[in-house]
Amino acid sequence: MRLIGALIAALALALAAGCGGDDGAGSAAELVPADVALYAVVDTDFDGGQWSEVEELAARFPGGENFRQRVLEELEADGDVDFEEDVDPALGPEVVFAVLEFAADSEEEPPFVVLTQPDDQAALERLLEEGDDPAVNREVDGWQVVAEDDATIDRFLSAREGPRLADSEQFQDAMDGLEEDALVRLFIDGETIQGASADADAAQALDAFAPGGEAPSLGAILQAEEDGARVEGQLVYAEELGDGPLSVEPYEAELPDEVPGDVLAYVSFNDLEEAISAYRDALSESDPELESQLGMAEGFLGLSLEEDIAPLFAEEGAVYVRRGAVIPEVTLVTQVEDEEQALGTLDDLVGRIGAFLPFGQPERTEVDGVEVRRVPLSGPVSLGYAAFDGLLVVTTDVEGIADLRADEDRLADADAFEEALDRAGMPGETSGFAYVDLEETLPLLFGFAEVGLGETTEARQYTEPLQSAVVWGEQDGSTQSFSLFVGVE
Repeated sequence: MRLIGALIAALALALAAGCGGDDGAGSAAELVPADVALYAVVDTDFDGGQWSEVEELAARFPGGENFRQRVLEELEADGDVDFEEDVDPALGPEVVFAVLEFAADSEEEPPFVVLTQPDDQAALERLLEEGDDPAVNREVDGWQVVAEDDATIDRFLSAREGPRLADSEQFQDAMDGLEEDALVRLFIDGETIQGASADADAAQALDAFAPGGEAPSLGAILQAEEDGARVEGQLVYAEELGDGPLSVEPYEAELPDEVPGDVLAYVSFNDLEEAISAYRDALSESDPELESQLGMAEGFLGLSLEEDIAPLFAEEGAVYVRRGAVIPEVTLVTQVEDEEQALGTLDDLVGRIGAFLPFGQPERTEVDGVEVRRVPLSGPVSLGYAAFDGLLVVTTDVEGIADLRADEDRLADADAFEEALDRAGMPGETSGFAYVDLEETLPLLFGFAEVGLGETTEARQYTEPLQSAVVWGEQDGSTQSFSLFVGVE
């Protein structure tokens, strides 16, 4: 359909721009039935306040000075449509996509409608009249409702006889607290989608994992900011998360004060012991056969997942990546109460696995006064592990242990790390977070890519303004929230 294609082109333009205008979910939620499976509001006020932010961000990239015009030309070339004359007047300040229902086990395209309040009704009509299979539209409470056929609009009107989305508690909870000034605002009704699915295995898994046995609803936004772009959202469950497998209590990370400051990427987590135990129970409930297989694996290893492995992750832990001599150094570090017991568990694990895999027995060496077990894997690649100062360390580069034991140049004090977290607005306590130094990591990745793919000069230029990526989660009662921020210099 020509109009739908044009609207998708408008969405593509907005997504490429990474910005929004001044309107949020708007009054369309009062028009749409409450049981829609998906509801998305795309800001199409291309003269809105955030376009100046977009232009500034785009100007930091090669060729970005004329970014908007170049994107428009590409869209017009692909769609054989003049955006300024044909599409922009046919759109209002926002375009709404509403999927009426969703069947996970159906191969047919789910029925959906598009709603808009066009600046020029005649421009909208011109788009509707063109094409081999024109779309249809009707006016409903001051909005133009567009669909593939009249039957879909009839279906939409019939559903409106019940409650409206604006009055839905799931919708209100999912969108509560999310910024209204955004490029895209998205709502997915987990209950509606769950009800449309006939997958017995999925239903059984939800009963075991999700509080109340109901799929959560999702609210999310995409927006541009002065120093980058952000995706933010939240999952709202039917009941409080409690001590279930999805529950993660907030904590203030301490390990950034312990690890070296020159990390390329860092993932922080805390108290996975309870989560592992809860997942084990949930898996047993949802798939007894899997529980039997896990028991066989434990018997083979001579170790219990809950009693031996999980306690290694009872406290705060992290995985970080640094530059290495041959390959990047990857290190796992966790806080442990009993160093000898932790080492004994790893000794048993390595011994059992080593009896069946082609790598040598652990060699003992000393690094910075610490005894390290080093396991040869393949060629120059090895795996080392040690315990000291209340930490259990597993690493691909045992020499990095000396840097871990140093007192200076810690990650918490690194300028790039501090600036990235500050720009992202990450709170002091989270349910876990991840950080990537894109300024240092991307050139390294391009260097590896050139070995197999060849020249990457153009890709390097276009990604050079990217500075960092920070993602974190939080939990409050029945809500899990997340935020991803990509910083641009």
